[in-house]
Amino acid sequence: MALKPTNPADGPIKATFNWVTQAGSSVLRNLPFGGAVGVVASGVVLWFAPHLVPAGWSAEAVLSLGMGLGVVLSRLVEGVAGWFFEPARRHLGARWEAWLRLGKLDGYRKRGLIAEREAQELAVKIVKEDLSPKRAARK
Repeated sequence: MALKPTNPADGPIKATFNWVTQAGSSVLRNLPFGGAVGVVASGVVLWFAPHLVPAGWSAEAVLSLGMGLGVVLSRLVEGVAGWFFEPARRHLGARWEAWLRLGKLDGYRKRGLIAEREAQELAVKIVKEDLSPKRAARK
């Protein structure tokens, strides 16, 4: 009794992507988060709602589509979130740095380590740096 068919395959050899092979597991291991979520969502659709899959589509095609859509959607969400939240993060960072520097300056002024006139000049410089659109490179 043979374990595999002994007769030659008729027609062209069809190569399919297998998620269980070494290459497939390597792809799954290196997926970004959005792609992994897409693969899981596709698996859920294949498992619980197979009637949603168009006729003739293989499981690999559905999983690949889910992976691709997941990566694209996660990149879009990251881009939009970065567009909204990055300016706020920079603003809060600049405000925090200015608050720390002004606090240090006030402490030095109260202890008499720096003259009042110099403290005022430095305070104006710190405030202008905080309000300027371009951050000066720190040394």
